[in-house]
Amino acid sequence: KVAAVYVQDQIAFSDRWQAVVVLRHDDFRVELRNNRTGTSVGSDDGLLSPRAGLVYKPVDNVSFYASYSIAYQPRAGEQLASLSASTASLDPETFRNREVGAKWDIRPDLQASVAVYRLDRGNVAITDPADATRMILVDGQTTKGVEIGIAGRITEAWQVMGGYAWQDGEITTTQSATAVAGNRLAQLPEHSASLWNRYDFNQAFGLGLGIIHRGAIYANVDNLVTLPAFTRFDAAAYWTLSPSVQLQLNIENLGDKRYFASAHSNNNLSPGTPRSAWLTMNFHF
Repeated sequence: KVAAVYVQDQIAFSDRWQAVVVLRHDDFRVELRNNRTGTSVGSDDGLLSPRAGLVYKPVDNVSFYASYSIAYQPRAGEQLASLSASTASLDPETFRNREVGAKWDIRPDLQASVAVYRLDRGNVAITDPADATRMILVDGQTTKGVEIGIAGRITEAWQVMGGYAWQDGEITTTQSATAVAGNRLAQLPEHSASLWNRYDFNQAFGLGLGIIHRGAIYANVDNLVTLPAFTRFDAAAYWTLSPSVQLQLNIENLGDKRYFASAHSNNNLSPGTPRSAWLTMNFHF
């Protein structure tokens, strides 16, 4: 059972300075019965989440900002069933995020952005590297990174959307023999990037080509199993048959690249999708 209410105010101090202030309250109640053991657990959280941001616009097409927020993720589902029953295991996961960045309207139809952030997480439930059927609590994780993005039109016919991210994250408190302070966080690539291009040859036909790269990641916080880096290409074709009918063909993993997409534990790895295609028709009436 979930209920929430929030208030938000955007304040303009002048033509150059603005602030955004948000306060949110969530009432989150979960009850779970384990039919295998006959036990029941539950949580009842009243969560207050503030967020504040300050924006400075030295010129009309450039803005700099800074923000700070606190958020929560209550326990639910698998976490309640796999954690040992305790007050800490029922408490929600906490997030504290600090971010500064800039946005630039290069043209009205082309925008670029950059952001630097630090995210501190507490009371995090992770899969136990020694026993994939259990979860353990890690009370300290820190992630910091830089993100760069661009979106819009290079020309009237050529559209792009892309980004690059550098991330570094580690456990900050030792919780067990396998979750040791200094270990890199699971499934966190140091480098990742994507770029999507669409070129319209005329009003009826266009092609798209995209590239996705993800650096190597660890399957779990013990840093014993590595999922290798991969680069994947995707493509698309667009046809406008009439003002009311459009067709779109998407091809994912154009080169049929074999790679691992994610991991639940050291011995539960999910492969990426092989080459696949789907055709979509949009009809307007």
